[in-house]
Amino acid sequence: MTMTNRSFVVGVFQEEAQAQQAMNDLMSAGFSKDEIRYSVHKGGSGITNSLANLGLPEDEATFYNGEFESGRTVVVVNTSDRQQEASQILYRDGGYDYASRSGRTSGTSSYANAATTGQATDYNTEAGQNIQLREEQLRANKQSVETGAVGLRKEVVSEQQSFDVPVNREEVVIERHAASGQPSDTPIGEGETYRVPVREEQVSVDKQAVVREEVSLGKRQVQDSQRVSDTVRREEARVERQGDVNIQGDDTSVRDSNINNQ
Repeated sequence: MTMTNRSFVVGVFQEEAQAQQAMNDLMSAGFSKDEIRYSVHKGGSGITNSLANLGLPEDEATFYNGEFESGRTVVVVNTSDRQQEASQILYRDGGYDYASRSGRTSGTSSYANAATTGQATDYNTEAGQNIQLREEQLRANKQSVETGAVGLRKEVVSEQQSFDVPVNREEVVIERHAASGQPSDTPIGEGETYRVPVREEQVSVDKQAVVREEVSLGKRQVQDSQRVSDTVRREEARVERQGDVNIQGDDTSVRDSNINNQ
C-alpha cells in the first residue's frame, strides 16, 4: 500500500471474501467498525463523490470507482496514526491500491501486486521500489463437536444369599427320684395324663431395601495433541534483466534471469 500523509488507507480486493477477511483482521488488530468503510458493488451509483470528499485527487477517485463498478470491493480505513499497520493488513489479505495497481509511486513504500493480477509491472528505477513477498500460514481452528454420550441406569440382579441363625428349642427331660414311702390317700387309678408343651423358635425371612453405595456420573476435560498439515504457498522474488544491466547486492535468495538469454 502507498504510504502518504493522508489520514486514511484505501484497498481494492478482487473477491468480496478477501475484503471480508481484511475487515475481520483489521478489527482483530483493534480497528473499530467506525474506522472501516466497506463498499461492494450491488448496483446503483458509483463511489466517486464519496472518495472525492475524502480528499482524493480526481484520477485516483476515478480509478477506485472503476474498480468498484467492475465488481471489486473497496475498503477504506480512516486512521491518523496507524496507516502502515492498516496497509500491511490490507495487502496481506490480497488488497491493492491506486499506486501499486498502476505502477506509479507516491513516497517510498509502494508495492506492486503483480502476483494478484498476473501482469508485469514497470518500475521507476530512479526511485526506491519495495515489493512485499507473501506466504500462506496454517491456522488451526477448533470446534467442539459431540462424539458420543454416556447414560447411567439401574438394573436388578438376583442372587442367592445364605447365613446361619441361632434358634432355641425345648426338650422334654424325664427324671426319676426315690419317694419317701409315706402312705397316700389318692387311690390308684388309670388314664391320668400330664401334658407338657414343648416350644421351639422358627426362623422367618423378610427383605428390606437399604442404600448400599452411590454411583456418580460426570465429565472432566482431557487435553490431547493432534497434528495437522497442509500445503502452503509462498511468493519468491525474481529479478528479470533486459539488456546489459548491472545488478549489485548480496541477497543470494533472489534469483536473477536475463530475458534476452531466454
